[in-house]
Amino acid sequence: MTRTEDAGGEGIKESITIAHCADNLGPRTGPRARKAAGKHEVDRIITRSFTMKRIMSAVAKIAPTRSAVLLRGEPGTGKDIIARAIHGQSQNRAGPFIKVCCDYLNNEELMRELFGFDSGFLPNAAQPPAQYPGDISLAAGGTLFISEVGHFSLSLQKRLLRLLQEQVYKPLGSPHTFASNVRIICATEKNLEQMMVQGEFLAELYYRIHIATINLPSLRDRKEDIPGLVDYFFERYNRLNGLHLSMAEAALAPLYLCHWPGNVRDLENCLEHAALQAAGNAIPQLPCLSGRCYRQHLNQKINQPPDAGPSRPGAGATAVQAAPLWQPGACNALPMAKSASYADDEDIRYRLVAALEKSGGVKAKAARLLNITPRQLYYALKKWHIEVKKF
Repeated sequence: MTRTEDAGGEGIKESITIAHCADNLGPRTGPRARKAAGKHEVDRIITRSFTMKRIMSAVAKIAPTRSAVLLRGEPGTGKDIIARAIHGQSQNRAGPFIKVCCDYLNNEELMRELFGFDSGFLPNAAQPPAQYPGDISLAAGGTLFISEVGHFSLSLQKRLLRLLQEQVYKPLGSPHTFASNVRIICATEKNLEQMMVQGEFLAELYYRIHIATINLPSLRDRKEDIPGLVDYFFERYNRLNGLHLSMAEAALAPLYLCHWPGNVRDLENCLEHAALQAAGNAIPQLPCLSGRCYRQHLNQKINQPPDAGPSRPGAGATAVQAAPLWQPGACNALPMAKSASYADDEDIRYRLVAALEKSGGVKAKAARLLNITPRQLYYALKKWHIEVKKF
């Protein structure tokens, strides 16, 4: 079995892993009966940013319908919690919420998990298995959340397409077809369009699930939500661990300038690391400011250009080495000339805008965050055509 069941409704990081991943918000019966899981705190989704307000508006519009939903976004953007929010506002909210994590299962295992099988599925086996209800059966009257539909084989895609179009399915090895009233929510991090062009994804299924699509923003595109996410993390962390930790507002500055490749999940890991390093109840600064950030060193390796080897004797200033996303003591020094350490001008522009947002448009403070002089900041703003009055 491959299940993860919620523990007390304390959020994604407070789940108990039984094996792989498929969970529910309702009772189960039969051989896989589990304790009813608690409700995720979907009412605590942070929506200070315009982007997330727009996402929740789309959720409110889509959730009450019977349409299949496709959630798209980078890892850690909250596809799971948005799926639960849709379920909570749907016609099926009284039913179970079953999640199937496809990352850990091969095609045959996925087929069995989703559709189940009849007692005659393996007639030649020494001990034929008993009837096994699949997740579609267990999700009856509720929601089935498929965490990565891009992992489905073409044969599995055809079965899913039939379920969506005809609301019927057939367990493996069974001569009978069963009706289904389950709501399907799919998620993906993959480029389904490219997969479709390459013949790896059915065009019919693509157009069927693409009717109601929600594109979840990266944390880089919703920086206004960072203070709320930090507050929620420490509220939950303190409740679980019996602590009273908090973070000074000034300590949040590095969070606005990090790239966050793992998005909200990455932010949680960063804050948990800071909590473990805290000497008291108040966290005055993040570990990255004192050189204790492993992410910084990892980013150096990741961002290192493939042709940039170790510096050779005599190479001098021509040696290329990727800059970390955050340097101890201050923001990355902002290069005034084009540098091989940055992919393009947009990276510099992004750092300027983020510093101005954090400083409330006070140029002297923004310059200190960027570790440059106010005069350098003035020329940088002029060069990249950034109007301070917007902040």
